[in-house]
Amino acid sequence: MFGRFISAAALACCTAAAQAGPIEFKFSYTGFFDKEADRFDPAAVIAGSFIADDVNRDGLFGANELISFKHNGSNDYIGCGVGDQYYWKCTIERFGYRIGGPLKFSTTWSISDIGYQINSSTITGEEYVYNYRSAGGVQTRGLIWTGQTAFAISQVNAVPEPVSLALMALGAAAIGVARLRRPRRAA
Repeated sequence: MFGRFISAAALACCTAAAQAGPIEFKFSYTGFFDKEADRFDPAAVIAGSFIADDVNRDGLFGANELISFKHNGSNDYIGCGVGDQYYWKCTIERFGYRIGGPLKFSTTWSISDIGYQINSSTITGEEYVYNYRSAGGVQTRGLIWTGQTAFAISQVNAVPEPVSLALMALGAAAIGVARLRRPRRAA
């Protein structure tokens, strides 16, 4: 009986290891109060994606566990301002997501060049602001979260990576070999 328990526990550990690792999510918020139009816009969307690894296994993806973060057509917030993106500045002041719960983040980004300046900030549950300034004028967009704003999120790579599956198979094979090597009792 105890041997069966050990075998089941070992298999569970192998399976858990197969699921560990970075996970990609796609998210969207739909329906906002448009400040410029002064009305609710059910078609207004803020959408993006992120890749995170729950390194500390606490069930909460935090800012320090992000591998990639993008929203509303932005470049990746992770590594922004580096290399050929030297002109692009961004911050993730706050980030948190627990599977099955709300996604919370606060971000800013800006791009400046001789002819224009763009900046944007997002605080989930509150407001999204986008400003574009050039010699030709200013364009502004402001969206405010309401009780009608709908949140959707999906896990993109729900299937474990091939290497993880190979490790799971190896673990299961090792358990099978251990069971075969165990001496059998006479009946």
